[in-house]
Amino acid sequence: MANPCPHGTRPPEGRHRSAAAGALISSWRSWWAPSYRTVGPRWLQYAWTLLFNTAIAVVLSLIAWSFGQRPDLWQVFKWNWVIAQSIGFTIHLLFDLGARIVGRERIEGFDTRRRVLFFAGIPILGCLIGYWIGLSLLGVQVARIIQGAPRVAIAIILVSIIVSTFWYRYMANKARLAEAEAARERERTRGAELERLALDAQLRSLQAQIEPHFLFNTLANVVSLIDSAPDKARRMLERLIDLLRASLAASRSERTTLGQECALVGAYLEILRIRMGERLRYIVDLPGELAGATVPPLSLQPLVENAIKHGLEPKLAGGTVSVRARAVDGALQVDVEDDGLGFDDQKGAGVGLDNLRERLRAAYGARARVVVSDRVPGTCVRLTIPLETP
Repeated sequence: MANPCPHGTRPPEGRHRSAAAGALISSWRSWWAPSYRTVGPRWLQYAWTLLFNTAIAVVLSLIAWSFGQRPDLWQVFKWNWVIAQSIGFTIHLLFDLGARIVGRERIEGFDTRRRVLFFAGIPILGCLIGYWIGLSLLGVQVARIIQGAPRVAIAIILVSIIVSTFWYRYMANKARLAEAEAARERERTRGAELERLALDAQLRSLQAQIEPHFLFNTLANVVSLIDSAPDKARRMLERLIDLLRASLAASRSERTTLGQECALVGAYLEILRIRMGERLRYIVDLPGELAGATVPPLSLQPLVENAIKHGLEPKLAGGTVSVRARAVDGALQVDVEDDGLGFDDQKGAGVGLDNLRERLRAAYGARARVVVSDRVPGTCVRLTIPLETP
């Protein structure tokens, strides 16, 4: 018989319990918090009031029973429970009513004077009304007691003021803690934004160092052909115009695609091939599924330029430079390999490779690497970054 509830369609029972416990804790914190952003159903907030009032009644009953003449504990508890519930729910209802009339956002923006009036005045009024309601429910004629024994009314008022004072002090402390936490959160957000802006400025500064480096080398190739081979110079200039139009647009962006980068590299290699002729051969191997992967702009051109400058140009017979991309364990690997004379990573790589490393470190941290390896013959530079798509 087939399982009517396949694996994965119903969360484990422990997860349900954990979620329920988390909801209860959040609702309890919301009940205590000096804010009107209620978490959870409203009936649960009144349930917390009921439990809190009951706890107060238990404590008061035990105190009265311990220090009194051992009266009937159940009778004492019943009286305290009725009065505690009357006071507690009256205060709760008055706060809800005040929030509806004044507005929750305006209450949270009160200055000190209005906060005192609201958070201390409502509990005082709630205690007085709650006492009246509770004693009336217990069959006590409150008006007659007040007329016959004014000290009882004064005692109730004093107790109400004392309770309200403690309540306000608690709410004021909670409010200050909430404001301090909000201020810390704003500082953290501001710090993260400043860090992001600094990182962006660093990336653009390093990128600006690469752009003229690429442009001047390409223009030098054009100048070298103007007198000896004007037709080739013209074709090179035409390709240079196309290349600059695309590369300058890409260099103004924080990210581009691997397909666009390979197109720029291909155009760059075509320009150099006009000058070097058959001495330069190249391969660009880009799987179609990786063409949309995002990469930093002008991240491959410095590697290709170094391969030609240090590996192929000094070699009389020239050689081949290859650019191959692949996905490995969630990372994008791009190998730029040549069969030339090779170069020393520490001495001859130039500013381009160092700037590329800095750009990758700033953008990806330890998740990006540029590794230079010797080949026989030639050199391989492997660029590894996280595989991301737009």
